[in-house]
Amino acid sequence: MSAAATMPPAPESDADPAAFKAAMRRLAAGVTVVTSRHGGTVNGMTATAVCSVSAEPPLVLVVMNRSSASHGVVSRGGAFALNFLSEEQSDLATYFAGRDGKSFDTVPHRIGASGCPLIEGCAAQLDCVLESRHDEGTHTIFVARVLHAETDEGSPLVYGDAAFHGLKPL
Repeated sequence: MSAAATMPPAPESDADPAAFKAAMRRLAAGVTVVTSRHGGTVNGMTATAVCSVSAEPPLVLVVMNRSSASHGVVSRGGAFALNFLSEEQSDLATYFAGRDGKSFDTVPHRIGASGCPLIEGCAAQLDCVLESRHDEGTHTIFVARVLHAETDEGSPLVYGDAAFHGLKPL
């Protein structure tokens, strides 16, 4: 029996989708470009729904809308890389935010062990292979094992309240 089966029934939600989205914009998050590859298709998308799951073994998760091109590439390719953008890379966040596939021709990168692009100049990078997936609502939660992790000196780029920000200590 799953843990969800033992939960009492939840009350009906009265959360307006627009109010929910406005509230979530108030949650600042690091900006990540999720890169993936399947066959000849290489893809990248800007995401903030990224989270650490476990240190031993090293696991992360990313949440993707099932209607996105990235979802299909990650599903079929079985891997992705998380490129945590630095403050100086807000142009890449904007570039990969669109729904159309983007070329990597002008984006300095190398290929990781997973076969996915690792973008140069990022504050950190994680090269990952899928462990599991969980469909919830309109999205899928992809859980992946980290093959390789590295960091750079750059300060991370943050997104909150519909704008990019640098990260400065208080």
